[in-house]
Amino acid sequence: MCLSLVSLDDDTLLGVFSALTVPDVLNLRQTCRRLLVFSSQQIVWQNIASSQILQQGIPFSKKPLSSFSVRDLEDRVRRAYHLGKAWKAPSITFRASGFAASRGGPIQDIYFIPGYDRRWLITVSQGIWSMITLWDRRNLARVTSWSPQKAVFSALAVNASEDCEAALAVSLHRYDSVVVEILAITSTAPDSPPGFECIARLDTLRQPIAMCGSLLALADDESETIIWNWKTQEYAILQSPVDTDLWRNKCTQVVFAYKTILVVRARSVHAFADPKLAPYPNTCVHHPYAQNTFGWVDGISVSVPPSLPEDPTGMEGQPLSVLVRTKNDDPWSSTFKMQLWTLSPMTSSHETVDDGPYYKFPPSMTTEIVTPRRGALRCTDMVLGPYGTAVWVQPEDYSVAGLISSNVHLQNMPVPQSHETLVAAAFPGLLNTQDESQVKSSWKNHGKDWTCLDYDEERGCVALGSAAGAVTILDI
Repeated sequence: MCLSLVSLDDDTLLGVFSALTVPDVLNLRQTCRRLLVFSSQQIVWQNIASSQILQQGIPFSKKPLSSFSVRDLEDRVRRAYHLGKAWKAPSITFRASGFAASRGGPIQDIYFIPGYDRRWLITVSQGIWSMITLWDRRNLARVTSWSPQKAVFSALAVNASEDCEAALAVSLHRYDSVVVEILAITSTAPDSPPGFECIARLDTLRQPIAMCGSLLALADDESETIIWNWKTQEYAILQSPVDTDLWRNKCTQVVFAYKTILVVRARSVHAFADPKLAPYPNTCVHHPYAQNTFGWVDGISVSVPPSLPEDPTGMEGQPLSVLVRTKNDDPWSSTFKMQLWTLSPMTSSHETVDDGPYYKFPPSMTTEIVTPRRGALRCTDMVLGPYGTAVWVQPEDYSVAGLISSNVHLQNMPVPQSHETLVAAAFPGLLNTQDESQVKSSWKNHGKDWTCLDYDEERGCVALGSAAGAVTILDI
């Protein structure tokens, strides 16, 4: 007796669909109405997301699968499947789009907003006063702008959590005050456009560095970092050792890892045990249990790996990845290096205690990419994603033109041109099963110099701001 798929009961059919790839499901649903209806169920796409996306180490949302509507879940799974195939291929291709974000002035910062269904993109620019502009990622249309009168922004941190009402924190400098404001993106009515609303405020000279849910990390340019819960008003003080040889050791990143807060400064990295927050006056000062320096570098980016499928709520046993762009002391050197380091957790329970060290120091170098370029590094931003993919801007190579000047009056002489490029790479891991790092794409910039970038690994999207006020969006 020959059985057809449509004659199978629902439980058996669910097992069949769970074993199919995403393209197979999309093709099969076109054969008859029953399979079309069956393939549109929530449980079908939850099973596919679990087996073909999460367990394969493909970038995906940290939110529970049950929290998405079936249509949204299907769209996210299909997008993630495409990204996984793209990153595992020998090279990737970007689809470019762009728009003018400011009138001639440079874009100072650009950020994707993780919450709000990853719908929003913000740019920071400055005329007489600073301005934050909100853009809709779906059509690249301007939604609203926020520019407090007579204020200049000194720092901004975007909330890494997808489920928090707060979207970002910004430090405002006025002639008589300095304040950090917590902003939400809200709408006054269902049909009205969204805008920025201040939901909390703190008078402080320290600048916002990182935000995760209700926790905000603020730091000075020397040694002190504050972890502040803007909802409960509780806080903790983290004190890094002062290096007398460093005139300025600016804080560039604060990472909320498992049982550890990692404070990344321009020339050093300090690991603190997760502190207990307390209300004012909190006089307890926490000191690092370990520290490390990578020497003179152009940038450091630390990434917290995604949760394991068997432990979706925690990061226990997961190493941290540290991407370092080295700075060569030799001014005639034609190379610089992108080095990936690993901070491994303690291997046994007797090596750590509840309030003690959790990660082993010093970190170990995993791999490196030698970049044969020399030129001015105008955009120092680089982003290492949780799944091991990274993007950065590689400066144009001044040596291409040699000693020839383009301003030659005696005769017309063609001068070789070089362009800065966006580099996309996959480091060893689930998306790159090789032992060596792989550069997947180098996208040339034919416009004005880039000034900033951000990278949404889950969506496979890069945003770059330029000195001319233009924004370039690159989608994988």
